[in-house]
Amino acid sequence: MKKVFISVPTKLLLLVVGALLILSTGFSIMSLTRLNQEFEYYQAENKQQGEIQFNIQSANLRDQIRTWIESFSDVVRIKEQTDFTMLAKELEQQFDALQLNQNVENVWLVDQKENLLFSSINIPDYAANTVKATFQAQEPQYQLFCQFLCEQLITVPLLNKRGDMVVVAMTVSLVDMIYAINQSVKSDIAIVSYANKSKRTFNRAQFVSASNTQLVKSLFVDQANQTYVEEVLAKGLQLDIQSGNYLVNLLPLAINSERNFYMAIIDDVTAFNVQFSEYRRQFLLSSLLIFVTLAILVYFVSSPFTRRLLLLSNVLPLLARKEFDKFRQVEMKKTGLVTDELDILTDASLELSYELEQLNLEVEQKTKELENIAMYDLLTGLPNRNMLNYQLRKAIVNLSKYNQNVTVLFLDLDDFKKVNDSHGHSEGDKLLIEAANRVRLSIRNVDIACRFGGDEFVVILGQVDGLKQAQEIADNILAQFKEPIKLGSSIFYVSTSIGIAYSEAELVKAEELISHADIAMYEAKDGGGAQYHVYHNDMYQRVAQRVMLEGEVRQALAKNQFSLSLQPQICAKNNKLSGFEALLRWQHPERGMVSPDDFIPILENSEHMIDLGYWVIRRCFELLIEMRKKGLTDIRIAINLSAGQFIDNNLPHYLQSLLTEFEVSAESFELELTEQTLVKDIDRAIEMMENLRELGFSFAIDDFGTGYSSLAYIKKMPVDVIKIDKSFVFGMLENYADYQIIMSTIAMVKNLGLQVIAEGVESSAQLRSLTENGCDTIQGYYFSKPVPEVELLEFIDTKLTGGYWKTKAQ
Repeated sequence: MKKVFISVPTKLLLLVVGALLILSTGFSIMSLTRLNQEFEYYQAENKQQGEIQFNIQSANLRDQIRTWIESFSDVVRIKEQTDFTMLAKELEQQFDALQLNQNVENVWLVDQKENLLFSSINIPDYAANTVKATFQAQEPQYQLFCQFLCEQLITVPLLNKRGDMVVVAMTVSLVDMIYAINQSVKSDIAIVSYANKSKRTFNRAQFVSASNTQLVKSLFVDQANQTYVEEVLAKGLQLDIQSGNYLVNLLPLAINSERNFYMAIIDDVTAFNVQFSEYRRQFLLSSLLIFVTLAILVYFVSSPFTRRLLLLSNVLPLLARKEFDKFRQVEMKKTGLVTDELDILTDASLELSYELEQLNLEVEQKTKELENIAMYDLLTGLPNRNMLNYQLRKAIVNLSKYNQNVTVLFLDLDDFKKVNDSHGHSEGDKLLIEAANRVRLSIRNVDIACRFGGDEFVVILGQVDGLKQAQEIADNILAQFKEPIKLGSSIFYVSTSIGIAYSEAELVKAEELISHADIAMYEAKDGGGAQYHVYHNDMYQRVAQRVMLEGEVRQALAKNQFSLSLQPQICAKNNKLSGFEALLRWQHPERGMVSPDDFIPILENSEHMIDLGYWVIRRCFELLIEMRKKGLTDIRIAINLSAGQFIDNNLPHYLQSLLTEFEVSAESFELELTEQTLVKDIDRAIEMMENLRELGFSFAIDDFGTGYSSLAYIKKMPVDVIKIDKSFVFGMLENYADYQIIMSTIAMVKNLGLQVIAEGVESSAQLRSLTENGCDTIQGYYFSKPVPEVELLEFIDTKLTGGYWKTKAQ
C-alpha cells in the first residue's frame, strides 16, 4: 500500500498560528528596547550638556581673565612705558582684589629673560613651561592643571613702548565655574581624581571640590562600588542610595604623573527608573503569559517529528567519526501510513553512510600512497628530501628546549657513476638499495637516514653526546662499505665519502647544516674518498673562492680576457721546429696576469673549466690556420686537456666538428694528458683515447715521473709521446738521481717505440746531454719562453728560417 505524502510545511502550519502570538512579544520587546534607548539618550544628553557647559564656562573664565589683564595693561599704560616696573607694582597692589573678586590663586609676571618681575609664590614648572610657550607663540595660552586642586592657567603676552614682551600668568580656581555648571545643567558637579594606574575602582576617588559634598561622599565612598573607572567613563554608572537613584558620568579633565582628574556629573534618575521598572514589569508578565501558551501549543504539535529530528541529529555525527556500522544500527525509520521529508532524509542518510564508508576506504588507501610518495624514496624506502627537511627543522627547534645539539652526516658513494656507465642504471639502482640498507645497519634507532638524491644520503643523528660520537658513527658507516657488494654474479667495491656538520646554535638553518656537511663531504672526496671530514669555516672559504673564480672565469670568457701563449718544441738533432705547446694565460683587469697554477687546480672539475677548455681547443685551430699561412705546414700544436674535459662525452663530437669546419687533419694536434687524469679510470681513459685516435689525434703524457708512473698502463694506452717533467731536468747535471731517472726514462720509452720530449731545458749543457742520450724534442727557455699569441707571427719571422731555428745550440 502506497503511503500518503504529507509535507513538513503542512505539519508546521499550526506553528505559524503560534507565531502570531510571538508578535505580541516582539512588540513588547521593541517597547522595552525603546525605553532603554530613551534612557541611554537621556544619559548621553546629560553627559554632553555637562561637557558643553564645562567648555562654555572654561571659555568664559579664560575670556574674563584675559580681558581683565588686557584692560589692566591699558589702565597702567604699558604701551607708553619703556619697562615693566609700574606694571609689576600695580599688579602687586591688585593681587588681593583678584583673589577676592576673580578667584585668582596665583599671579606671575615674567620677562623674556625668564626673570620674575612679580610672583605671588615661586613659579611651578608647568607654569614656567606654559610661559615659554607663550613667548614662542606670542599669543595667550590656556591650560587646565590639577595637582591637589584644579586650576585654570591663563598666560597673556604684553608689549611695552620699546616692543619688549612680558607675560602675565594667573591660576584661577574652578569653584565659581562648578557652581555655574551646576546651575546650568541642574545636575550636581564634583571634581574627583584617581591614581594614574590601570584597573582603578570607582570608590578610590579623592575629592577636589563638589557642589553637594554629602551626596558625593555617599555615592563615591559609602557605596564602596568596585566598578572600574574605565567602564564608568564609557557607560556611566547607576547607584542606589536611600535618597534615590543616581546616574554618574565622568568627563576627563587633566592628567599628571600621579593622578587623573575628572568632572563627575551626578543626575537624580529616581523618577525615571520607577516609571521604567513599572513598565518593564507589565511587559514581562504579558510576555510570560504569551510564552507559556505558545510553548504548550508548540510542544504538542511538534514533539512527534522533533524527536525524530533530534535522533537524526544525534546519530549523524557518527558518520563524521567514521562509525558507520553503529550509525546503521540505530532505528530511525517511522512506521506510519504516510511519509514526509524526514523519512526521505533518513533514507538518504543510510545510503550516504554506505557511500562514505567506501569513499573513506579509498581515501585512506590513497593517503598512504601519497604520504609514501611525498615523504619517502620509492627506490630505497628511505625518507626523502621532504622528510629530511621536516625532521631537521624539528631537531633544530628542539635545540633550545632540550639543550641538545644537531649533527648531520652527508654521504656520497665514490665512483658510483662507473657502475651506471659500465653496468647500466638497473644495476645502479640495485646498488643504491644495498647502499641504503648498509646505511640503515650502521646507525642507531634514534638516527634518521634519508636519500638526498642520486647516490647521496643524509643522516640526522639524534641524542649524540658530542662530535666524537658522531665520528664513531661515521666510522661504522665506512666499515660497512669496506665489504664488497654482491649483486647476482657481479661484485662491486664501493666506498663512500662523508661530511659531518655539527651545531648547537639555535639560529642555524636546516639548509646551512646540509650545505656545510656537503662541503665537508667534498673535502673527504678530494682527499681520496672512503673517509670523513668534519666541517670547519676554512672549507667554506675555499668553496667561496671557487665560486668566485668560476664567476670570474665566466666573465673572462665573455670579455675575451683569456689568451694563449705558445712555447716552441725543437727537434734535438737538427733544430727543426716540430710544434708548439699551447699554454693558457689570463689577463685579469685588476690582478694582472694570473698564473694557470692559481686557478686551474681550483676549477679542474667545474663546468666552467670545460667551457674554457673548449675555447682553448678552438683557438688552437685558429692559430694553426694562421701559422700555415706563414708556411709552417708540418707542425703540431700540443693541447692540454683537463680531467673533466677528457671524460666529457661531447669531446669527440666537438673535435670532429672543428676538423670539418677548419678543414685540417687531426695529425696536426697532440692531446696532452697528465698521469693523474689517466689513472683515475684507466678503462674509461683507454676507451676515450681510442675514439680520439680514430679521428687521427696523437697523445702525450705530460709531467711524466711526478705521479703514477707505470710501464703497465703505458703499454695499455695508445700513447705517442712521453714528456719528462722539468723538475727532473732542472737538476739533472747536479743531482745524479735525477740524471739516472731521465736516462732510464728515455731508454724505457725508446724501447716502447715512443717519442720523448724534455721540458724546462735552459742550458746548452742540458741540451747536449739530452741529445746525446736519445731525447727527441726539446722544450724550454733555452730556445724560447712561451710566446703570446699576438706576437706569434712576428716570432716566426724573426726566429725561424724555413721551419728551422736560426741559432743552433752550441
